[in-house]
Amino acid sequence: MLERAGYIQRGRCAAVDGEGRSSRIVEAVLNGRQFGVRVWELRQALDGRRPARVEVLRRDWGPVLGGTVGRAEVLGAKTAITLTLVTGERYTVPIVALRALLARAAAFAPVAAVRSRGDSSTMGQALTPG
Repeated sequence: MLERAGYIQRGRCAAVDGEGRSSRIVEAVLNGRQFGVRVWELRQALDGRRPARVEVLRRDWGPVLGGTVGRAEVLGAKTAITLTLVTGERYTVPIVALRALLARAAAFAPVAAVRSRGDSSTMGQALTPG
């Protein structure tokens, strides 16, 4: 069962990781929490080469990536990319919408939560970088 959960938009400026490296990101807002995915990793995931890291995004004089909390990868029929968090939460984004976002033809891409029947216990849990 799918349920609207948020959106993905292009990052307004580059984010810095824990080692001080700067990367362009897309910002994912999922159930009110902010995450970042590096654009170059997302492009590789869309091409089916390897999963992209989903990282906690915090603001400290600009966007800062705070540690990996999940992965984004293309599964199954290759019509959507799935974001899987370490808490077990799963989200899906249509590949067409994500490619339009990366090409700057769209301002955002919608995200839907994938819930199994009767499973609402993991939604909204706090994530801490590990």
